[in-house]
Amino acid sequence: MQEPDLKIIKLLKSGNQKVFESIFQKYNGILFVYAKEYVVDTEVANEMVQETFLKLWEVKDTLSDNTTIQSYLYRITRNNCLNYLKHLKVHEKYKKLTIARRMEISLNYSALSADSADKIISEELEEKIDFAIKSLPPKCKLIFKMSRQEEKKYKEIAEELNLSVKTIENQILKALKILRKHLEDYITIIIMLLLNNF
Repeated sequence: MQEPDLKIIKLLKSGNQKVFESIFQKYNGILFVYAKEYVVDTEVANEMVQETFLKLWEVKDTLSDNTTIQSYLYRITRNNCLNYLKHLKVHEKYKKLTIARRMEISLNYSALSADSADKIISEELEEKIDFAIKSLPPKCKLIFKMSRQEEKKYKEIAEELNLSVKTIENQILKALKILRKHLEDYITIIIMLLLNNF
């Protein structure tokens, strides 16, 4: 059993960024490999690990003195990955249901009204996403659009904006967090409505 990282926890609680950076340097690589075993996709695995370190920084004041950093980081990364896979599973289920629904519509003319409902929901969701993106802070919005809409790599964005790759990663992570908050309730309601229709 690992010993609690009492000294590190105390420094972390005091807001010591050097300690946080040293934790990041020590565990970033192994957590990435660990996350990739769950989610497979490299970029997603990287996002899961970034969320882990963001969580560590956010809750540092509430950490118990008996916390073991390594165990804590593994546990948070695992939870992040499982939550991602759960959302992915719901998304895949919704996608399959949508395909099944469209096949039914093609066979049953009277069901065409449901297609219109899908279109309305889709358009409304697009509006919500656009609104959520517009609500992002300027730099965050620019970086997010370059990454997601222009499909540029983090390194390309960093070079173009004369910023570090780390800054780009943090801004993308910040954008995703804000967007999730904006859209979480709305998407859940839509999925529930669609599932009830099938």
